[in-house]
Amino acid sequence: MQTTMIRHSLAALMGLGMALAAHAARPLGTDDTGVLDARNCELEAVASRDKADGVRVDGKSLQLGCGVGARTQLSLGIDQAKEDGLKVKGTALGGKVSLLPGDESSWSASGSVLWTDVPGQGNRRSATAVNLLHTRAVGSQFTLHANLGHLRDALERRSATTWGLALEHAGWGPVALMGELIGDDLAAPAWNVGLRWTAVPDTLTLDIAYGQQTVGGRPKALSLGVKLSF
Repeated sequence: MQTTMIRHSLAALMGLGMALAAHAARPLGTDDTGVLDARNCELEAVASRDKADGVRVDGKSLQLGCGVGARTQLSLGIDQAKEDGLKVKGTALGGKVSLLPGDESSWSASGSVLWTDVPGQGNRRSATAVNLLHTRAVGSQFTLHANLGHLRDALERRSATTWGLALEHAGWGPVALMGELIGDDLAAPAWNVGLRWTAVPDTLTLDIAYGQQTVGGRPKALSLGVKLSF
């Protein structure tokens, strides 16, 4: 029973850690190509709840990301997944570099490493991920984000090709709506919809996201995020 619980918690933590380290453009899991300017930073906190097959996993994470110059940013995050009193903790390190910047079309690359403190196994490197990111304007009101990557699960000793495709609306004042399809070659894809509210321009952003896997028990995921820019 505990092994099953650990697997559920690790799966939720993997999702948190990889999105966290990649500095994903919440509330999307699909990252954009934007890179923070040198000496600009963002502090982001996320709370999540995942349900699948009658099991609920609660997660929380905190990340600090900063621009370091040369069109590059680095991020460091801590996260935790909890199921029926069992806690699995992780630390994520990520980076992103702008390859071909542009107003209408741009390309970036990102990479991340996740370490987890697994009960009975100690702290171990659990996953690594690399992604190619593309952002493109679609008309005057929409922006398309596309990701293609590789994820290596060191604990399960397996690899996956990952992908994401998202469409983001320019918004109505401080509120923006967006949606995406995201997945890998090992499981059915999932859809997510999200809402972002810029409470204080260039300073404080709040967001919410909800999604489901298309088949396979229809796992559900809900998350709330807050981001402070400085």
